Amino acid sequence: MSKKDRKETLQMAIWINLIIGIYNLFIFNNMDSYFHLILGSLNIGVWVFNRHKLNSINIHWTNKKIEHKQK
Repeated sequence: MSKKDRKETLQMAIWINLIIGIYNLFIFNNMDSYFHLILGSLNIGVWVFNRHKLNSINIHWTNKKIEHKQK
């Protein structure tokens, strides 16, 4: 497994932890299960403390004026 593949796998695991954590907190809210509260908190904690390892997403907004050519 190359270094790039390991980094992509780690990033995917971090995002999956966030999704599972949110789902577990949703289950806690519906079932009042403290197990799901603890598990969801731990999953979200993994995302919080490892999000610096994720690639940053750069979004550049441009304010270009659209000009219509008249014939």
